[in-house]
Amino acid sequence: MTVEQTRFEGLTDILREGLGPRIDPDAESFLDMFAEDCVFEAPYAPPGFITRIEGRDALERYLMVLPDLIRIDDFFDLRVSEMADPNKVVLEFRGSGEGRTGAPYNQKWISVIETRGGKIVHYADYWDPRITLAATGDAVPEPEGEGFTRA
Repeated sequence: MTVEQTRFEGLTDILREGLGPRIDPDAESFLDMFAEDCVFEAPYAPPGFITRIEGRDALERYLMVLPDLIRIDDFFDLRVSEMADPNKVVLEFRGSGEGRTGAPYNQKWISVIETRGGKIVHYADYWDPRITLAATGDAVPEPEGEGFTRA
């Protein structure tokens, strides 16, 4: 299914639309959508980048360092694919912005998301690492603390 609305204010809005009743309507932010024991994975992350984040606290620390590397101004072209398991969904969407190098950041994501009790418990995020490397140069996210696995 393709969603009629093609542009979204941010990732929170696109997830709310794509996940629909699977997500707690009181979740005000991207981070609020995640369970305390969530797992966030980026299987295609390039060497040095984080491929797995365990726990919402670690996810929060990771999100704090991303704005230094990439700015995403616009999300659009959401496609939602339902799965046999009603707690899982595949979202396809695009985003555009700019990396710390000044290079444009025009990315496509395919996200496989599992929810439980109105929260995201597993998020597998697939994206093109070449686009990310061009936008970030040699910089990699360097969040503090535990809960991270690198490529």
